[in-house]
Amino acid sequence: MPQSLQFITFTPCALAWQAEWQELHRCPCHDCAPSQMHSSPQNPALLRRNRPRGALRLACLAGALLASTGSHAALDGDIATLPLETLMQMEVRTASRYAQTLLEAPAAMSVVTAEDIRTFGYRTLADILNGMRGLYTSYDRSYHYLGLRGFATPGDYNTRVLLLVDGVRYNDNVYDQAAIGTDFIIDADLIERVEFLPGPGSAIYGANAFFGVINVITKDGSQLAGTRASVELGSKGRARLQGSWGTVDAQGANWLLSVARSSERGKDLYFPLYDTPDDNHGVAHGLDYDRSTTVFARMRHEGLSLSLAHSERTKGLPTAAFSQRFNDPRSFTVDENTRLATEYTTRLTPGIDLTTRLHAGRYRYAGDYVYDYPPVTVNHDTAQGQWWGAELQWVSTALVQHKLVWGLDYRRDTHIAQFNADLAPATTYLDTHRKGQVLAAYFQDEWALRSDLALHTGLRYDRHAGQGGGIHPRLGLVYWASPSTTVKLLHGTAYRPPNAYERDYRVDQQGGVVDSGSPLRPERVRTTELAIEHAPTTATRMLLTAFQSEVHNLIALGEIPALERLTFSNVAGARVQGMEAEIEHRWGHGLRLKAAYGWQQARNALTGEPLVNAPRHLAKLQWSGPIGHFQGAPWTNGRLGLEITGMSPRLSPGGRVAGHVLAHLTYTARLAGGTELSIGIRNLFNRHHADPASFEILGNALQQDGRGLRVKLTHVF
Repeated sequence: MPQSLQFITFTPCALAWQAEWQELHRCPCHDCAPSQMHSSPQNPALLRRNRPRGALRLACLAGALLASTGSHAALDGDIATLPLETLMQMEVRTASRYAQTLLEAPAAMSVVTAEDIRTFGYRTLADILNGMRGLYTSYDRSYHYLGLRGFATPGDYNTRVLLLVDGVRYNDNVYDQAAIGTDFIIDADLIERVEFLPGPGSAIYGANAFFGVINVITKDGSQLAGTRASVELGSKGRARLQGSWGTVDAQGANWLLSVARSSERGKDLYFPLYDTPDDNHGVAHGLDYDRSTTVFARMRHEGLSLSLAHSERTKGLPTAAFSQRFNDPRSFTVDENTRLATEYTTRLTPGIDLTTRLHAGRYRYAGDYVYDYPPVTVNHDTAQGQWWGAELQWVSTALVQHKLVWGLDYRRDTHIAQFNADLAPATTYLDTHRKGQVLAAYFQDEWALRSDLALHTGLRYDRHAGQGGGIHPRLGLVYWASPSTTVKLLHGTAYRPPNAYERDYRVDQQGGVVDSGSPLRPERVRTTELAIEHAPTTATRMLLTAFQSEVHNLIALGEIPALERLTFSNVAGARVQGMEAEIEHRWGHGLRLKAAYGWQQARNALTGEPLVNAPRHLAKLQWSGPIGHFQGAPWTNGRLGLEITGMSPRLSPGGRVAGHVLAHLTYTARLAGGTELSIGIRNLFNRHHADPASFEILGNALQQDGRGLRVKLTHVF
């Protein structure tokens, strides 16, 4: 990394640096980049080389501005009016498990801020991810699924992406599910930013960091100071109430409490394959409802953080999935999630910091499914999981030109249970119980080979009880070709062992437990990526990245028609190659434009056929800007956000689904008296579009929602 950039990174710890300069000749702050080669008063040449040069002096001033105002304050304010150079110095933590800027990170990361969420009216984590470069979501009227780099197998519950909240794993221990829809545990109003790390991340995070890592960073009490309440009404009978309270007490502790309740009646849905008199002519009446509750509380004081998150969701089932009886109101599912986490960070010695975490979680799923096989009966399907974990992480800048990170991760699965039975007559088909544990150790080194070249290395060993262990490395070169151009060459591997659902759930569609067959092998992926970031001006940023992945032992849900059975098995594997491009430009007065394009080719490694739900082309456009004042209007600071997303046709298990282009429009304005108004229109032009259906749903595609209106009022007391 160029020495001229290091002052930007170290601005937050400038005071500590000055205080210890004479004694240590280096900054002890663990947030500093490993490539820092601090000069001493005895080395004038290094002092001269460390001075900001040319156009980067502006970036240094931007870093100083962030430090003086505070990163939280900048993000919670009108971030749209900040210059792009300032935003490029935003700290991210997902790429290396410690703070570094977007330019330093050994990855082509994407970040969505709280201001982006407000501007474009995102309501769920799925909406947020769908706005990111190279990502797309699909919906089967029960759960939302994330597609990335050609992989979005319908019905896989997002097992190939790791979901973190404030750095803590939130995938459950039954399905390994990353919940991103209305079942996500954190309300969107509490999100400070979402970081997405593309590519394999097992070298630092272990299992499930297969194609990427999502890290949701939440706000604290100082950002939501006072009491605020919001009410939202929308199409399909949508209603939402949210209240939060935040404060900083006399001792400097941040306190935050939030409760949200949302309900959506849904609309009647038509399924042509069920268009018979016995099936209400294909109309599922009143079955697309969605009711959810979230609770979040946190305390932060100095290096200590305590948090509690809980969510409950009840979802109707209009699709008659898994060969159910169509249009029966007795079919529904329930998802409950609870998470506890505590974190403490302290400095052991100058240059060595220790972070400790303890976390625990509980997940419960229950579903009632009504079947026609005589007699008509309700099948009850449940799953429960409980676990706790501990993490130790050391970050050291004690060695010149190196930033070392090493740590231990442990998770104990105290309870994993799955149960399936008919209620009347009472017949049990599945009753399994498991326990398990995962122990891991990892090591990373960020080595400044030269002032313009940094080498990132990482190695992690994971051992799963009953499934053996494995070592996963990563390598990354970050080269500063010029003060405005960065080249990143990245290579890594990842794995995903079969989860409890894939190993144990073997129930015949006509009832009865079936043989589990051959043991499933862990999935593995190897990815190489080249990324180039270029900032020709202080208002423009460009990104171009190309990648290639090889996946082995893919675990997929398939159907055995002769036995009327759905089962999991390892398939041959897949090969993916693609590229992504993104350009962003910001004008004065908060006007912003971002455009992204992705091309990907994902094929079965054995047959060469394209993968299901893998569009060849993805395109996204985001525009936002202020709206002029209306004469006599009570609002000021109005802002308009327009988002356009498009994708090419996709294959489904039963055929082909047409491509589509959708537009979403959001207007926000601050009214008098501390009230904010937000009006959003999803699918502005009411375009018909569909997502591929999975094996358990009858038909080739599932039609998605047309135009929808949302009105939201937020008041700060």
